[in-house]
Amino acid sequence: MIQLTVSPKSETPLYEQLYKQIAAQILANKIEAHYCLPSIRVVARELQISVIPVKAAYDKLETDGYIYTVPGKGCFVNEIHTESRQNRLAETKLREALDYCRGIGMTDDELKELLKQILQQ
Repeated sequence: MIQLTVSPKSETPLYEQLYKQIAAQILANKIEAHYCLPSIRVVARELQISVIPVKAAYDKLETDGYIYTVPGKGCFVNEIHTESRQNRLAETKLREALDYCRGIGMTDDELKELLKQILQQ
């Protein structure tokens, strides 16, 4: 079963909170391939939020290849192979780190230099 929570007080938009949680559960194999996700309306009702951020999260998950939609049936988890899974996990963590570093004011050039230093260690 899928586990979701959102914090309306968070600076992170609701759709992004949902996207990250669902993607992480898919990548961690906590949600099996071809599992039918709860409908947008069900998620919105359970979390007591609008359907708009849930729809946005599902749309982004589909665009990024985590889920697929069968008209009239619902949204289902895509199969993600091990190598692809590792790359996506790594990309997710790197993006989070980049967002944090940019948030504290680092430039792209500073980030590149820092990454070079880390890779040389």
